[in-house]
Amino acid sequence: MSARSDCRAFAMPMVLALVVVVGVMSAVMLERQSAQRMIVSRQLGWYQEHHARLGLQEGIEAWLRALPSGFDVGAALPADGHFLDLELRDGTRAVVFLHERQNAVLTDLAAVEDASVDAAAAIADAVALAFGEQGPPDGLRTVGPAALSAHTASPELLQIAAAALIGDSGSASLFATSLINDRESNGGQCTPSAIGAAAAAAGVENETRALLSRMFTVRPTLYYSTVELRGAGQGPPLARYGGYFVVGTSRGATGPSRSAFLTWEKLGVE
Repeated sequence: MSARSDCRAFAMPMVLALVVVVGVMSAVMLERQSAQRMIVSRQLGWYQEHHARLGLQEGIEAWLRALPSGFDVGAALPADGHFLDLELRDGTRAVVFLHERQNAVLTDLAAVEDASVDAAAAIADAVALAFGEQGPPDGLRTVGPAALSAHTASPELLQIAAAALIGDSGSASLFATSLINDRESNGGQCTPSAIGAAAAAAGVENETRALLSRMFTVRPTLYYSTVELRGAGQGPPLARYGGYFVVGTSRGATGPSRSAFLTWEKLGVE
């Protein structure tokens, strides 16, 4: 074999190796570029969603601040909770639903004030014993006040929570029945004196009466807002969002004293 043939035989594997290296490097570079594009796309999507969320929250809170002093949000809500439509700049319509959700049982007690933490824990334990991990039909929550809404808590939950606080099932039944009768006689909303009257009907001591007044309320402040983004047509929503927020019960000339979203999440499209 000649020297020239030897050189060609040596060069061929080197060329093939170079081609393989170049191919691998090209594939790596393309993969990195694709990954970078995905990262940028995700960051852009997060940025757009973040500002859309802020815009929706600000729109809802601005509407609430415009309500007259003393306006009862819960009493004014229709059965389906639909209370506001917002027209966005791109022509999308935000359909906002609002539901009072202080009937759900608080399970995260880290932010509960010392005077109520033992009572809140007693209610949470009694509910867990009665319903297990799935919780009551009213639901479970990790944010908001510890007190339960006398307007929307189910009869079963009223009974269980009252028994956990009073320590006597008979007195708890009298308390829960009094609340239920009061709200059924007043269009589903308890009267301002309902809790005191229920405690009197249960025949409890003053200390327990004060505890019941602290752990049940006729002035709930925790609501859950569901926002559906809809296009011009009549099809399903383009996207759905939801979150808990607290509305202050006292209003001045400029609107609610406090209105803040506690959670916000992207919901599935039904």
